[in-house]
Amino acid sequence: MWLCQTTGTPAPAAVAALTPFCPEPGGSVSGTITRGQVLAVVGQGIIDGDFDEVVAAIRAGRAYANVHSATFPPGEIRGQLDGDHRNRH
Repeated sequence: MWLCQTTGTPAPAAVAALTPFCPEPGGSVSGTITRGQVLAVVGQGIIDGDFDEVVAAIRAGRAYANVHSATFPPGEIRGQLDGDHRNRH
């Protein structure tokens, strides 16, 4: 899933119309991820539109977010998504 896109790193054509453009530094992205934004992940058991499997992976702590930037195109920030909601403050 793509949370946002830039001109230099556009989202894949299949989800580009559903993906907002990234804000300037210091901004934020918000929205709702839908089944239509789930793309197949070869070798990880995710097929196009398999939203339930993505939610299961997040809840199990098996998913991560990777933030790309102009300075670090391969990824500047990578963080595990913690499915354990007991740690929320």
